[in-house]
Amino acid sequence: MSSTAADHRAIAFKLESQRGTEFLVHVYPSSQSGQAVARGICTGKYPSYQPAGAFQAIASQHDDGTAVWARYVDGLDLPPIAREMTVRVPDYGTQPGYEGVRLVEVTISARCPRCGGPRGAVRKDHFVRDGARMVRDAWHNGCGHQDDYQAVLAEAARRAKQVTKTAEPQPRGGEIEPVQGGRYEKAVRLIVEALKAAPWARVRVAARLLEENGEREAADAVRQFIGASATRNNTSARAVARYLVHLDSNAAADTSTGGQK
Repeated sequence: MSSTAADHRAIAFKLESQRGTEFLVHVYPSSQSGQAVARGICTGKYPSYQPAGAFQAIASQHDDGTAVWARYVDGLDLPPIAREMTVRVPDYGTQPGYEGVRLVEVTISARCPRCGGPRGAVRKDHFVRDGARMVRDAWHNGCGHQDDYQAVLAEAARRAKQVTKTAEPQPRGGEIEPVQGGRYEKAVRLIVEALKAAPWARVRVAARLLEENGEREAADAVRQFIGASATRNNTSARAVARYLVHLDSNAAADTSTGGQK
């Protein structure tokens, strides 16, 4: 990360003089600050990059933080700066006894993972393996940080895992609020806290948690709830917490009405 501030006037002049070519603007300590600067360049927030839309910018990973790269596009028919690219690469396998090679299509960032600069243009590359002639994708990064296929496969695996995690459905239902001063207030709070780390936890987890924290009365109520539930041990811990809130709510209602129905 650079310790000096970016000279935006000089950078904008350099970008205008080499239209369509990306250059590094600055490296920022956090992704938030880098993204804010990239947005400001695109929208013309900073006078050096006006009018709005004359420059394109992107914030991307850098060894020392978040790098902002930009280019001058006014009057040029250029698409937005690419964020990802799909390539066909060889997978030689890593497990013991693996032999041969297979070609796999993966999606990776269009930016260099070291400096955030643009990865090179993809070209077809012919190679021979075990007597078989194959075609893979290859590219040369202008920044000088070159990729190897094993690292590319690892990056693609991380991205796929992150996409899957982001796409996972979240448990239904809003927040669970315990009844203040209720008999099971502490028990409900324990379950709610556990759900933050394990939102799909089942009733057994909740019962064990209550036992371990001395909430035996709540644990007994949970067991009775399980016995009356059609889903039994498949009952969610979230449903258990709501049941305990229900018991406390009813108790509070009885108290306020003197037990009258």
